[in-house]
Amino acid sequence: MRLLVTGATGFVGSVLLGLLPEALEYDRLTLFVQPGDPGLSRLPESSRPPGSGGIPGRGGPAASGRARGRKDVQVVYGDITSPEEVRKAVQGHSHVIHLAGFISYWPRERERLLAVNHHGVRNLVDACLEHGIQRLVHVSTVGAVGFYRDGSLADEDTPYNWPRGFHYMGTKLAGQRVVEQAVRERGLPAIILNPASLMGPGDPDPLSAHNQLYRRIYRGALFGSFAGGLAVTDVRDLCRILIKALSLGTPGEKYLIVGANVEYAEVITAIGRCFDARVYPLRLPAALLTLAGWALERLAALSGQRPLLTTSYGRLSGWHTYYSNRKSVAAFAHEYLPFERTVAEGCEYYRKTHA
Repeated sequence: MRLLVTGATGFVGSVLLGLLPEALEYDRLTLFVQPGDPGLSRLPESSRPPGSGGIPGRGGPAASGRARGRKDVQVVYGDITSPEEVRKAVQGHSHVIHLAGFISYWPRERERLLAVNHHGVRNLVDACLEHGIQRLVHVSTVGAVGFYRDGSLADEDTPYNWPRGFHYMGTKLAGQRVVEQAVRERGLPAIILNPASLMGPGDPDPLSAHNQLYRRIYRGALFGSFAGGLAVTDVRDLCRILIKALSLGTPGEKYLIVGANVEYAEVITAIGRCFDARVYPLRLPAALLTLAGWALERLAALSGQRPLLTTSYGRLSGWHTYYSNRKSVAAFAHEYLPFERTVAEGCEYYRKTHA
């Protein structure tokens, strides 16, 4: 197997690359990385090529080496929005895991969302078809599937119904549809994974939203909570299913990757308990947070800095967006990690790595 991983330097990629050397036999592993991406230096040593801590220019392999003395690892620098750079990266591979994506709920970043999450996927799909890829595993999101605001479990067949203004969900859906259409009309051998919000150990970026939540609770009391609930997934569950999905799963099908459905207040309480910290998860009305998000967006338009809260996320805060994992459990013979373990080990990782 000659495996290409896009978006390899993020939370999922960092954990996945730590698992790959022992979990999968491959002849070559290539990481498709944005030029100048500082995350490359944070990758596990077993998947980091020698000399990869620099910031080389665009185009072509940057470095290669043997992870643990037996696996060939290469880095190719390029932009997922460049068709030519994507074609060059895909050439010579048999399998692709597509992790690259852009997350934002700020309307001013809609064009970037569209470029990465929609047009970038089209570039990758075209390249996979051109070079005869044997399996593409496309990572989407539960936000590309419909939901019920009252907490009823949605599944893979629930029609998309996110309101206008949720550009992240809309662009991820657009990219997902590119993959589905290519399977139906052009025979692309691809499956789609739709993970929930990720938790657990291994997030290498101390400034990520994931780690900022840990930081706030670890360093002081936290007051307030969103009123609704969300689906969460241990990042290790997603990574293990990603590895299984290179050979399992039906082309053209999508699979919700969900470990638990919990209220936001429950998440905050669980983290506080792990850190022995004071938390007061008073549920704040969604209308209040929506108004606050609107005000912060107006200020952000003046400052140019991404707001801490947006209008769309304020609206989302009051909904219980829960999903079923039944299909993924059956397709991949997978047993999800308990939510309590995810939180405990995520907290311990933060304490040792970022505190």
